[in-house]
Amino acid sequence: MNQQINDPHLVVCRFLLCVLPWFAFPLTGEAQQRNAGIFYSSIFAKTAPYKRISGWGANARNYFLKDVNGDGKDDAVVYYVGGKWQAAISDGVYFTNPRDMLIYKAAVTLTDQLLPLMGDVNGDKKADAVFFDPGTGNWLVAVSNGWVFAAPVQWSAGNGAGSAKQFLADVNGDGKDDAVFFLNRDREGCWYVGLSDGKGGFGRFTRWICRFGYTADEQLMADVNGDGAADAVVMEKINGTWRVALSDRTKLADAGLWRSGFGQGCENVLAYDVDKDDKADIAYYKEGDWWVCYSTGSAFDPDESQRWVVGNRPATMVSRSNRPAPEGRLIGSVSGTVAGACAISAGDWLVLDNGQKRKPVEAYAVDTWDAGGNPYTPQFPGHAATYDAADPVINDLQLRMIHDAGFTYLMLDITNGANSWVDDRARRMIERIIYWNHHLKGNQHKMYFCISMGGSRRMVGKQAADQVELESKRTWDEFYIPYKEAYYVLKGKPLLVHFVEFPTNKDDILQYAGQMPFFQQFTERWMFNEIKDQPDNVNAYGWPILEKQGNPVGDEVMNVSPGFWNGNLSANRENGELYRRHWLRVLQHNPASVWVNSYNETWEHTGVAPAYLNPEVAAASSGILSVWTDYYGDRMDDFYWVMTQQYNRLFMYRELFINSYLQEDQSNDIYQVKRNRIERTGTILPRRAPVLLVPKNFIRNFSGNVISDSLKVIGKVRGARPVEAVRSRKAAR
Repeated sequence: MNQQINDPHLVVCRFLLCVLPWFAFPLTGEAQQRNAGIFYSSIFAKTAPYKRISGWGANARNYFLKDVNGDGKDDAVVYYVGGKWQAAISDGVYFTNPRDMLIYKAAVTLTDQLLPLMGDVNGDKKADAVFFDPGTGNWLVAVSNGWVFAAPVQWSAGNGAGSAKQFLADVNGDGKDDAVFFLNRDREGCWYVGLSDGKGGFGRFTRWICRFGYTADEQLMADVNGDGAADAVVMEKINGTWRVALSDRTKLADAGLWRSGFGQGCENVLAYDVDKDDKADIAYYKEGDWWVCYSTGSAFDPDESQRWVVGNRPATMVSRSNRPAPEGRLIGSVSGTVAGACAISAGDWLVLDNGQKRKPVEAYAVDTWDAGGNPYTPQFPGHAATYDAADPVINDLQLRMIHDAGFTYLMLDITNGANSWVDDRARRMIERIIYWNHHLKGNQHKMYFCISMGGSRRMVGKQAADQVELESKRTWDEFYIPYKEAYYVLKGKPLLVHFVEFPTNKDDILQYAGQMPFFQQFTERWMFNEIKDQPDNVNAYGWPILEKQGNPVGDEVMNVSPGFWNGNLSANRENGELYRRHWLRVLQHNPASVWVNSYNETWEHTGVAPAYLNPEVAAASSGILSVWTDYYGDRMDDFYWVMTQQYNRLFMYRELFINSYLQEDQSNDIYQVKRNRIERTGTILPRRAPVLLVPKNFIRNFSGNVISDSLKVIGKVRGARPVEAVRSRKAAR
């Protein structure tokens, strides 16, 4: 039997061999247990600030994290082709108050040819803007006053023309950044320094070292031994070797190899004091991950290297905001105390702080929304923002919504493997379900949960069977035994759904069922890459349904889904038409239960919970996506949730909401529900409301209650004939 739920609303009538449809009978008679489930994702973390500013600097040529106002916190600075500098000031958490710092037009050299640099050249703790002219070797300085950059003044002329790289770094340890250039035209590998006087000039440039770094791919400057003077660091990507030339404040001396085998094939490298011990460490970025090797003062210690920041941020899928790979990759300190990795993508500045050695920070576990490029912003009552799925306030709000919509269980998404931060959030929701069940009020019914797993995808044969058995054991040990009082039971056993690719994969696994004791503890059901109305998909639990007539007709369960897109397969929502057609088939075939995909799995655009889709994302994929609106294009974030609530309470309890709208299949007529009747309103679609598509002759045959938005019964409809039809008969008499 299905889970027994002590609620009179869930007892509905089924008379076998009846001529009339199920919705024509009153709520008395032989009982049949109905259930309604909804797929719920706990893959939403939001534990710390991540996106520090949005929609700013997207078209910049250069990006910097530098302290322009001297408060010890790094600010976001951008430079645009044409001579414009802008800054957004750090408040310790976010970058705020973006403003122009300088707009400069060169008098002689084309401004677009100037190379921008940043450093504190006058020693006042505020980073200044510097232009280097590669054609003339001129250095122009725009000093920061903490609010803007002053007009550029030439500090040096004719030094560094034709050089391969230029730096601003304090090589003599006097607190003022000096001008440095690396010359490698004939593989001489020479480093020249012009010391800053802090008042308006870089002194005579002198050669500090030669034959250093001439075969390297990267040249950097940073104080790696903690003596207060910046050193030269070079790196070769082919073998990951790092060499250092230490500054003695008058010259650079080759200190030899400091590390090998670190950063082969990386995308870019940086030097920064990550652990805040006054010695700069080395770091590299590759495919969204940042790796750090810490300086001991005499080497970059291979025993002190780590994967420091994970997933910050590779390019996102076309179906998930379609953000490009980061244009800027920096390290700095927004707070002034902890180092963070910054990825700049399409105007989003994403900074992950990590002050811990040997423990990486994962972007998805900090802010899943921005790390994965989720294009939706939830619009819950009283909370129009992203959230953490471990927040009990959010859990309770969602649970109340799902309960009031008539659902009896949540299917929790554990289909993406064992991820502690996902599993922990699933447990938090389970705990709130149990709390709900212990504090029922009035006509509230108990809620239940079950688990879906998916680690066997892309496996075959015995390997797939072993994985399914492993996940069955994990579900038993981690989710069923500790929380069995709230676990959803189907046919006398707890329900567990496995996501495999195709029905043939399921058949392969079932060959080994006799060798799978934990598998046999459950009522096992299946998800596939796609389901259609065909025999081997009957009583499956998703995943996508791409066709309007595609939800399989099952006696145990039928699925409904509003739309889908994963960057490959897609099903356009068509402003609710796909969803209406799925629900119509449910009402026509009257299964024992219905399963909705999904409440909040917005990663693949199946969610029905109130949300706002980023219009830029929708416009970029207009053939598939659109902002949720009513039938007239007016934004309606809860369009699909209102439809879900109305359909599910009709299915579960045979209830219609007051003033809701109906349309029978194969008819253009629109009807509105009143307290004790159903009125035809014409053929014009309503505003700010969905219209439920129902079976032919539904309105004439329907027998059930009319409820208010607060779910109170305020009227009854019994075998309702349209009001206009009744009036016409009276007129004929």
